[in-house]
Amino acid sequence: MANVTLLVSKSCAACPSAKSLWKGMRVKYSFSYREIEISSEAGMELAERHSIRATPATLINGRLIFIGVPPRESAEKALQAKAKPKPKKDETDE
Repeated sequence: MANVTLLVSKSCAACPSAKSLWKGMRVKYSFSYREIEISSEAGMELAERHSIRATPATLINGRLIFIGVPPRESAEKALQAKAKPKPKKDETDE
């Protein structure tokens, strides 16, 4: 399962749009999602590690993928490349 982390700021005008985009994508795709405030300890550490200087910033599986609000199509392509499809209830591999 893909892990999406959205780095946000309270003063960011674009962050609500990014939050809405990623929360809406959870209807169609299975991935874990969390939001981190850039001014928090965890947010500052992520920003430093990935040289992030603007929000919103999206990390997928620990890699910086987008700065700003990505177009929905680009977000879907990134998820499809990283996420495994949801298994059907009656499929078994064992």
